[in-house]
This record gives sequence, structure tokens and C-alpha cells, in this order.
Amino acid sequence: MRAETREFILTVIRDVINIPLPDRVEDDLPLGEEGLGLESLAMIELVLQLEGAYGVELQEDELTADLVPDLGALVDTVVGLRSAAAAGSVAR
Repeated sequence: MRAETREFILTVIRDVINIPLPDRVEDDLPLGEEGLGLESLAMIELVLQLEGAYGVELQEDELTADLVPDLGALVDTVVGLRSAAAAGSVAR
């Protein structure tokens, strides 16, 4: 699930938001200007794509640079939400 989520995020950044990616993208690459180049509008688009694709809800206060400083942290956050959503649907 982690690899799929990571690839989805990178695909959205590259193909939907139209931000070129470096040849090699490491998990410790920051999301902002000094890394992937996601500004506020790009981050909103990414969140909308993630919510639509995975049926999760990302709160704005969960996506601060302190809580989600880099690609790996974003992937882990989304995977955690997907896992919780899946567990909730199984428990019903």
C-alpha cells in the first residue's frame, strides 16, 4: 500500500499539477520550495486528488510542515488514513 500511495502522489505532482520531478526522488525530500516545489494551491490539488482516490479526509492542520515535512511523512500519513478507513469499513 505504501509503494502504491507514494507512486500516486508522485504521479499527481508530475502529471496533474505539472511540477517536474527530479530524476531521483527520496522520501526525505521536502514538500515545499526547497524540495518538490509544492506551494499552497498545488498542495490543495494534491489533497483533493488523494481524498478522491482513496476516500480519506486530510485535515489542513494535519499537513503542516512540522507534522508532514517531507514526501515520506506525507506517504505515511495517507497510508495511515487509508488503513484506518479500511479497518473502519471492515468493522461495520
